[in-house]
Amino acid sequence: MVDVPGDGSRVDVRNTTAFLSNSNATTNLPGAINPTAQDDSERPLKRAKIGGHGFRGTGEGGEVATDRAHRTVPGSPLPTLPAPTTATRRNAQQTTTTRPGVDRAARKANGLEPPSIATRVPQPKNVADFSPWHGQHPEDTMSEIVVKQGYSDKAAGPNSTETNSARTTIWPNLSQKNMMGLQTLSYLFTSVMEKRQLLGKCTAPSTFKPPPRVTVTDTKREAWLRDLANPDVPLRKQSRTIPHGIRGKSLMEQCLSKDIPMPRAVWLAKCVGANELRAFRRKGVSGAAAASGESKWVMEWTVHVEQFLEGVIASCGQPDWQAKMDYA
Repeated sequence: MVDVPGDGSRVDVRNTTAFLSNSNATTNLPGAINPTAQDDSERPLKRAKIGGHGFRGTGEGGEVATDRAHRTVPGSPLPTLPAPTTATRRNAQQTTTTRPGVDRAARKANGLEPPSIATRVPQPKNVADFSPWHGQHPEDTMSEIVVKQGYSDKAAGPNSTETNSARTTIWPNLSQKNMMGLQTLSYLFTSVMEKRQLLGKCTAPSTFKPPPRVTVTDTKREAWLRDLANPDVPLRKQSRTIPHGIRGKSLMEQCLSKDIPMPRAVWLAKCVGANELRAFRRKGVSGAAAASGESKWVMEWTVHVEQFLEGVIASCGQPDWQAKMDYA
């Protein structure tokens, strides 16, 4: 059904069945609805005029409300806050409350005199947390009980385990004439040391293998030795390979000249010696020949150590001879 109002505009019906009470009833809608709208269920947006000097509340008939709540009262706008300046910032900083400082001299005690700002308490202490030593305290009296049992401000109770002493139990055994107490104590300490040494050993089989020696140029050999002397370079990197040609007296001289740390110098000497001794135990070498080769190598190494020490001793009086002597 369609109802045409007096102004000639056409009004459509949204839902005829919702407003029909019988077949002959006609429903008049309050306003015109656009028939081309795709979604009739969408509510139109509200519009209101809220700006401008002419904004006034209106009543139901469109007339301007004149009650007390909608009455316009003349007045002046609120003043704006002044922009902060350097002077205002300085004044704000000066007016900020700060904790008053205390003179450091007032915190220090002058001998037996307490600090001037110390907290005063009633007699006999007079001052809190201040008890200088003057040689007349109860613990200064060296009586037999103080020497044997020590001194405490409050006597320990009979069941206080933390303050009990085993001296009364051990002393009779230690003071026996047959010295059984000392022997027992020595046995206990020896057992503890043996147990500690046993637990401190590495029980797993060693997987260490001497790093192989490779032939490199003199420049790379010097760079490898400098890295070995640098504690920041990890030893794991240096243990991949060892340059060939470092052995005997030259090995110790290189360690001395480059100031290689002693643990790393010992590691290098062990690796070089292990590689040289392993050459005598290769396949095809008899046991007697290997044993004689090892003995010969030990003798040569001893001679090299003697020559190195003689050279260091001969440099006494030269610059840095003390550091070289300590290193050797």
